Amino acid sequence: MRTTGNTSRVVMAPIPTSGACWNGAVAMSNKPPKHSEVKKKESTAKRMRASWGKPRAAAPSIKIRPERYLIVTEGTKTEPYYFESFRKRINAGYHGEYVTLRVCGMGDNTVSLFERARAIAIADPDGFTQVWVVYDKDSFPSRDFNAVEERCASASDKGTVYRAAWTNEAFELWYILHFAYVDSALDRGSYEPILTRHLCAEGFGRYEKNRTDMFDILEGRMRMAISNAERLEKLNRGLAPADSNPGTAVHLLVKELLPYLNSGALGDRVE
Repeated sequence: MRTTGNTSRVVMAPIPTSGACWNGAVAMSNKPPKHSEVKKKESTAKRMRASWGKPRAAAPSIKIRPERYLIVTEGTKTEPYYFESFRKRINAGYHGEYVTLRVCGMGDNTVSLFERARAIAIADPDGFTQVWVVYDKDSFPSRDFNAVEERCASASDKGTVYRAAWTNEAFELWYILHFAYVDSALDRGSYEPILTRHLCAEGFGRYEKNRTDMFDILEGRMRMAISNAERLEKLNRGLAPADSNPGTAVHLLVKELLPYLNSGALGDRVE
């Protein structure tokens, strides 16, 4: 409204067309609403009034299936001792509510180890969401060593995923990667002296296959080991496991389990 002298004159603001905005407001049409629109609004209001005072239906309850891991290893000491430490920590922390682990050291190898793992998984009444087969190349035929990954892929379904955590040549490569990156082929006989050198430098003494404290020693270096293993993974991209020397997929299993450990497991030493 504008005022001129004693006369007041109303000046209407221009109305934008085609639904455009004007100073933040959308222009409203002066046309009367259609009959169908009026009926639709009345019907909606009627339904809302009818629902007033009625109890609401309970929200549907969704049962979450806990993550259950089965880890079946070729060795009966080295690998089971290491993953048993994961099992104790995780099972004690979650009491089977969200995640639980089972570790079996079988003494079988490659294809026969996969078959044992599958038999254990099928026989378990609660089943497993993930089954990991942990095995080494050793002197086994390349065909059998590579076949485990293929069989894991074929056996996986919506309920259970089978994964291969292989190492070429031996599981101890995973331990070495906690201290250094290695990209040249290693003879099996060289693993123990290399590990002994690193462990002695840290004050942990000689390496032996039956050591039960390797998880505790290496826990603070897991981030480094994963990083080094991923570098090897990139180096070996396109190669079959039997042709990836050195190489390992153990870090894929460890990365699956790490979220269930406390934050200190990741450590701060990354090189």
